[in-house]
Parts: sequence; C-alpha cells; structure tokens
Amino acid sequence: MTELLLSVYASNPGAWVSTGIVFLSVLTSWALNFTSPNVRVFGTVLAAIGCLIVAAWFFLFILDSGVLENPKPNQTPLDSAKPTLLWIQSVTALLTGIFLLYVANKQRNNSAVLDLKAKNEQNRYGRVSRILHWTIAIMFISLIPMGIFASMIPEDTEYRNAYYVAHKTIGVTVFLLVLVRLVWNRISKRPALDSSLSPREEKLAHRAHNTLYFMMLAVPITGFMMTSYHGYETYFFFWEMQPLWEESPVYQVWGGFHKYLLPYILYIVLGAHVLGALKHQFIDKHQNAFKRMVS
Repeated sequence: MTELLLSVYASNPGAWVSTGIVFLSVLTSWALNFTSPNVRVFGTVLAAIGCLIVAAWFFLFILDSGVLENPKPNQTPLDSAKPTLLWIQSVTALLTGIFLLYVANKQRNNSAVLDLKAKNEQNRYGRVSRILHWTIAIMFISLIPMGIFASMIPEDTEYRNAYYVAHKTIGVTVFLLVLVRLVWNRISKRPALDSSLSPREEKLAHRAHNTLYFMMLAVPITGFMMTSYHGYETYFFFWEMQPLWEESPVYQVWGGFHKYLLPYILYIVLGAHVLGALKHQFIDKHQNAFKRMVS
C-alpha cells in the first residue's frame, strides 16, 4: 500500500501538493468560522500548523537544497533580493505559527458559540464571506514564497516542474475564488465599516480593499500571460493546458509585471492591510473593526 501511494504521488507531486494546500486552506477557513468553539480552536491550530510547515519547508529543505547559494542566474538586480525575502517570510511564518498556538491555547477558555448567518449582516461578514476570505488569503500568501523559490530553481533541477505545477494550480484556484467572492459581494452586500473610523481611515480602508482585489486578479492573470507567451503549459491540478498563443518576446513584459512590479506593490498593500487591522484592534481599540471578519 505504501509503495502504491508513493507511486501515485510521484506521478504528479505538484498536483498532489497543491491539492493538499487547497484542502488545508478550505478546512482551516471552515473550522475558524464554525459554530462550536472547540472546532474554532482546531482551526487556529491548523492555521498554526500551516505556518510552521512553511517555516519547516524553508529551514529543513530550502536551506539544504543549495538553491540559495546557486540559484538560477539573475535576470534583474531585483532577483538578488529573493533569498532575503524568503528569509523574512519564513521567520515571519515561524513566529506567526508560534503566536497562533498561543492564541489557540487562550481560545480553549472561550465557550461562546459563533452564531453566523450565511449572508453578510449589517455589522459583520457572514459565514460564506469569511470562508472565502480566509481560504483565498491562506492560498494567496502561500503563493508568494513558493513562487519566489520556484523562480530561483535552476532549470535542470528534477523537482523544478513540481513547484510550477503547484504554484500555477493555486494561482488559478485563487483567481477563480476571487471571482466567486466578487459575485457573492453582489449577492450579499458587504457590511459597513466600523463607525469609529475617521473619514480618512474609511477612505484608506476602501482603497486598500479594492487594491487587494485588483492584485489578487492581476497577479494570476499576468502569470498566465507570461507563461503562455513564453511557451509553457498552465496547470490546474492534474489538468495541463497548452499555451494559447505562439511564443513571443512579449512574455518579458508580462513577466516584468508578474515577477517584479506587482509583487512589491503587493508586499506594501498586504503589509498595510495587516498593520491597519492590528492598529484598529490594539492601538485604536476599534473592537468591532476586527470582529467583522474574525468573530
């Protein structure tokens, strides 16, 4: 049985890894927003495990792979920053995982039942929006270190294609889920922002929110265009789609957006989004602002 499972996995490891990431993302998001407090604790533990897996992947595999020391030749000066970015993201994942385990331990004392409707309410998001939000967030964040590392792997490396299969699969999945989220926003109106926010904060919140939606659509689209014009296949789990266009140097333009411009804008916007949420919760004491999506 073990040999059979290993052979099935070896047939397309990238597809199986992406399947696992998607499954873990959905399960974590579902558990985080479940009615029972015990299941929500389980969801927090799953989120912590996901972060710790990312950290373990970096410290136990990437550092030992030799890719950081002998990466694919840099195409632009910005490529030299990739090892540093991986270090920052991995240490952040480790610290976040430890923090989430602490949060899970504190949650054990909370016996409150989470009474959520499927649709959004006036002052908080409903269960469907929350599950979509956290599923997309988990998968989108997982794309970042995976994409950085995949772009550094030398072309003759055996496992290089598996990373691209997983990266592209999750990218397509995120793109589709964002479209679902946008449709759901039309069906179920988003709740109003916390009344304690100033007009300036409301404007910044709207801009950050809209920019994140744009980025979550633009990054997969530019990646798809870059891949197609470069003559490479696009993967969606176990399905392989051939390039839609003839190979063309225009892939470099799309690659510039996908690999250099958009990621750095994303780091800024995503960081501002997270820091803004933490500021509202712990500095401004806007309790309702944070609870719209997490409780």
